[in-house]
Amino acid sequence: MNFENTALVLVDPYNDFLSRRGQAWMMLRNVALSNGMIGKARSILEAARERRMTVAYAPHHRWRPAGLTGRKYLHPTQFMQERSHIFAAGRFGGKFLPELAPVDGDIISSEHSCSSGFAGTNLHQQLQARGITHLVIIGLVTNSCIEATARSAVDLGYHVTLVTDAVAAFSPIDHDLAIRENYPRIGHRVTDTSSLLESMRA
Repeated sequence: MNFENTALVLVDPYNDFLSRRGQAWMMLRNVALSNGMIGKARSILEAARERRMTVAYAPHHRWRPAGLTGRKYLHPTQFMQERSHIFAAGRFGGKFLPELAPVDGDIISSEHSCSSGFAGTNLHQQLQARGITHLVIIGLVTNSCIEATARSAVDLGYHVTLVTDAVAAFSPIDHDLAIRENYPRIGHRVTDTSSLLESMRA
C-alpha cells in the first residue's frame, strides 16, 4: 500500500450513532457489537496515523434550527432528522465519538446532506489537493452512506477499498446483504480489518 496517495475516509462517526447515549445506538448496536466495529475502526485509524496517511472525515449534515435549506424534496432520512434532531450541531450527538475523532491536520469536509460524502461537499477538492488516488472507506451506515460515498468515489476515479467489519448497519440483514452482494460490485478491493492491517504493516 502506498501511504502517500492513500487516504482513510471515516463517514459519520458521530456519538448519536456509536455512543451508548446516542439516539441511533439502539438501532446500530447489534451489528456494531457483533462485528466489533468500533474497535476495528479505531485500529485502522491508529494504523493510518502511525503511517502518516491522510485521514479524512465525511460528516453528515448536523441538525440546526434553521433546517435544511434549498431542498425542495426531503429524503425520508432528512425528514426524520428534522423531527428527531439527530446529529444536532453543538450537542453531544453531533460530535464525533472521542476514540474516532479528528486531530490537527486531518481533512474535515463540509457536511453531506443525504448519503454520499462527496455530494455537494468539498471532500473531493481537499483529497485532490493532497494528491490522493486511493481511498479506504469505513464508518456508517454500511448500506447507505458508505455505499453512496464509495459509488461517488469510483465515479470520481478513485481506487476504493471497502472494509466489511469496520462498518455497521441498522440490521444484520442489511449489513450482510450489502457486504456480500453490493460491496464486490462497487469497490476495487473488499477486505476485513485483519487483512487490511496486515497489508498496512507489510
